Amino acid sequence: MRAIVSFERGQDFSLNEAELLRRGFGERPEFGAYVADVGPGSLAGMAVHYEIPFMHTLQPLLMLKWLYVDPECRGGRVGQRRMRQMAMHARATGHERFCWFVLNDNLLAQSFYRGLGATDDPEWLRWIIPANALNRLVEGAE
Repeated sequence: MRAIVSFERGQDFSLNEAELLRRGFGERPEFGAYVADVGPGSLAGMAVHYEIPFMHTLQPLLMLKWLYVDPECRGGRVGQRRMRQMAMHARATGHERFCWFVLNDNLLAQSFYRGLGATDDPEWLRWIIPANALNRLVEGAE
């Protein structure tokens, strides 16, 4: 997970084994994962997913948080197999689709996803409110 967070230019990596176990396998799991291991303590790839529980359709939305394949394992269909597992999970849990985000400059991933039949969403863009704007809103600045 550290590798994908670093690739995504993430900061403040705080995940540890205890938190992963608690959040993924506790009383109310917050995510699920499909992994491809290559031996003790080593993963070829993973697909991590979660649900947004409430939408206007009154059906949850399945989200792919991360699809990651170790660079040494790329080209071996690890990513395609993880996406197939995601598709089977979606079907088995009553979802008609699932969604995810892709970095704008990750053209290799975009090409991979298009090859699976995925498309970018023509109606939605992801927006964020950064810390400085959040602080202004909280403080009531106009």
